Amino acid sequence: MGTSADAHCTSCGYHTSLALGGGMVDHATYAAWPVVCDSCSAVTTANFEQTPLVCEECNGSKVIPMSDGRNWRGDGEVVVDWGELILTDGHYRCPKCGAFELQFVRGDVMWD
Repeated sequence: MGTSADAHCTSCGYHTSLALGGGMVDHATYAAWPVVCDSCSAVTTANFEQTPLVCEECNGSKVIPMSDGRNWRGDGEVVVDWGELILTDGHYRCPKCGAFELQFVRGDVMWD
């Protein structure tokens, strides 16, 4: 069952909500997980069950996983996980202002 997460930057106010994971039918071939898309200049998702990673908003290939050291300080407690993929409440780079003040919280939406 999929879930959701919200991200908010305390520096510039950027906010987004994301549907994460996969459903009961497609979880083996589909795992939406956050990336920073340099084409969209946004936090969006890519299917981590397929390579190369592609932005699900603009189909661009200039995406960097949130877990990459360019996007995450490596801190915080886990708030959402999907197998080996994790998001924490730590400090991530905001794609709008560049500050490491973007933080994730578990969302209220679950889907299958």
